[in-house]
Amino acid sequence: MVKFDMGAAWDDSVQLLKSHTALIGTIAGVFFFLPALAVAWFGPVPIEPPAGASVEQSMAALQQTFRQMIPGQIIVALATIVGSAAILRLWLARSGISVGEALTFGLMFFPTLFAVQLLSGLAIGVGLILLIIPGLYLVGRLTLAAPSVADRSLYNPFEALKTSWELTRNNGWAIFFFLFLVTIVIFIAAMIVGLVVGLVAGTDDGIGRMLGGVIEAGFGALGSLVSVAISAAAYRQLATPTMPDVFQ
Repeated sequence: MVKFDMGAAWDDSVQLLKSHTALIGTIAGVFFFLPALAVAWFGPVPIEPPAGASVEQSMAALQQTFRQMIPGQIIVALATIVGSAAILRLWLARSGISVGEALTFGLMFFPTLFAVQLLSGLAIGVGLILLIIPGLYLVGRLTLAAPSVADRSLYNPFEALKTSWELTRNNGWAIFFFLFLVTIVIFIAAMIVGLVVGLVAGTDDGIGRMLGGVIEAGFGALGSLVSVAISAAAYRQLATPTMPDVFQ
């Protein structure tokens, strides 16, 4: 069984991000950045609890804000699925492929990838409820499902999840911690930049919200793109020994 190498996976992720730069940047801009920016600019404003609010009032305001955000977040998630599939196809295709073909692939396999995300989310959610640890472990074990679909053109979501489970055997925690570390770095960077912009431009409607939306959408798109690159790199590393013709 192949042992997951974080250093090699990071190097490969960087190489993937450098390849097809203009094409990948365009897809990420259209499917990752723009939907998130539209939600940040035109979506509902978070509801602030009144001054001196009780815990119950604060929780009620938080719940209402969450409910208002759901439609916009669903749109962002659906767009991200298509964009991720197209980018993965560009990176993992075994022969030359155009952007149009990659996008067509993303649309054709959208139902499969949607089902993969839904099933993964349900499994991880149940795992998080069960003392958190099982859910975190499942993140590492199921993260190669989407690359499996992109490389092997799997229409069956259960087959994609099974493939990810097999490829990540004995490497689930290593893959999770790799994703976790990268996510934390991007999150901290976003927090710092957002804080600086907020102090300079403010957070009220107008320029403050516009700049804040750009920062939020930009780092969100960057995080999505890096996560896709990591999943592709992990797939390339763990799938190659069992499939000699992959990427040749």
